[in-house]
Amino acid sequence: MLNTDNNNYINKIYYKSVSLHQYKQTECDQHYQQQEKDAEVEGEVQDIQENEDEIWERLDYKCQNEAKQFCKSIYKEIKAQKANDVYIFEENAEKTSKILKHNEKYIMYQRKDDLLKVINKVMIYQEQNNLVDYHPNINSISGEIKQLVDQEMGQRQNQWYYRQKQEKKQNTEDIVKVRNIIHQSLQPYHKDYTQTQKKNEFEEYFKKVKQYENGYDQWGKQYKASLSEFLWLPAVFAYSEQNKMYEIQGKLFNPLENCPDLGELKLELGHLMTYFSKPLQQTHNYFQEQSYKIINEFYDDGVQIYDSKSKVDFSQKIHAIVKISEIEIAPQSIYSGQWHVEGFSSDNILYTCLYVIEHDENLINGKLKFKRTPRVSDDPQQRMQEQCAHTYCPDYEYLCDPHKLIPLGSLDIKENLMIIFPNQNIHKVKGIQNVTDKPLKRKIIAFFVVNHEDQPFTINDVEFIKPIEFIKEYRMRDMYERSKNKQTDAQAFNYCEH
Repeated sequence: MLNTDNNNYINKIYYKSVSLHQYKQTECDQHYQQQEKDAEVEGEVQDIQENEDEIWERLDYKCQNEAKQFCKSIYKEIKAQKANDVYIFEENAEKTSKILKHNEKYIMYQRKDDLLKVINKVMIYQEQNNLVDYHPNINSISGEIKQLVDQEMGQRQNQWYYRQKQEKKQNTEDIVKVRNIIHQSLQPYHKDYTQTQKKNEFEEYFKKVKQYENGYDQWGKQYKASLSEFLWLPAVFAYSEQNKMYEIQGKLFNPLENCPDLGELKLELGHLMTYFSKPLQQTHNYFQEQSYKIINEFYDDGVQIYDSKSKVDFSQKIHAIVKISEIEIAPQSIYSGQWHVEGFSSDNILYTCLYVIEHDENLINGKLKFKRTPRVSDDPQQRMQEQCAHTYCPDYEYLCDPHKLIPLGSLDIKENLMIIFPNQNIHKVKGIQNVTDKPLKRKIIAFFVVNHEDQPFTINDVEFIKPIEFIKEYRMRDMYERSKNKQTDAQAFNYCEH
């Protein structure tokens, strides 16, 4: 069931702040008027003024405390709520209580065992052929790659370049190890190691998207394109009328092209995509009409939003980047990821279909948290914000300003979690804890569904002319750019999970 966003927390805090300000003003006015009536001699005017200041301070203190308690209650509600703007595959979803709490009973995918079996066979093939790949630590990047990307970013002159503050690096190398079974970072398009008959089309595409960077993408985020011209490439899932399912048409993953179990893996991924397809279309029907990018009187820049997701239809084909990863968490460790979305705006990812196919039962307390960019409906006064709302809303510019990010709640991470969410949803893994004395693992499958109207290129359009070791070196450059090419101070997140 699609759990839509009805939180409306900005309005709650906004109007509470306005009402407190009005209450204080009214009380002070009444006290002042009464004291004026009581004053009978000219010498008492100064005392009246001093008394008014005392009353103002007392009421201000009262309102500040009330605002603080109110905001705490709102945050508590947000923290407890089940994730909004997410399609959740649950048992008895229609009967789920409206109370904001986590009691998910996730559906078990019927072909789970067949899918898991072939994934394990592929992993054995990788081990036997020296193809095992562990995702590198982004914090280990240094030298020429780092200097090159920093220089390119420093030369950007458009208004969206965000020079980051110095941040303490989070070194998770000893906490989590990520094995890439299928991963987009090992087969993106790049002119230095791919060849294609569509070279001119690729060049025109990058020329076009770099012109978009003064605007916003289809989810209301500042448009970001790869400076180094990397492009994540999807596989093609085409609907077969004969077999009544989506089937992978052409290639899946270049390093597995000689794997004897590749055909079986393609078949099972086709079944999984078919299972996702109807909820995906339902999710898309909801989001394709959403209006993004609030422009109010304090921020009227008139920039353009590039939103063509309404043109996309998934009835005959779905272009999806396939990711299969195994995460190993060290003994007696807690792992939390980084806030991120899937890919740059130029990668044109619309939705994530996520399936946790394996999750050790001894891994506890993990949450998948979400927040999103604002929509027009979030603006409390439709461009006309009252300045008094700043008075009793702590950190107003981060909580009530509709240009900041909106919290959406969270979901428990456990086996059989199967969800679909739009790439508006910035998300992170929070607090997965291994309390045992041995490493524990979880395995995920993700389809990053691409807007095939805006980004038509697929893995079938390229041939890789360099060995995998060469591609891995280039991957570091792509990863570093995706981690450092931020938005603004208020919307600082990565463009890939590292």
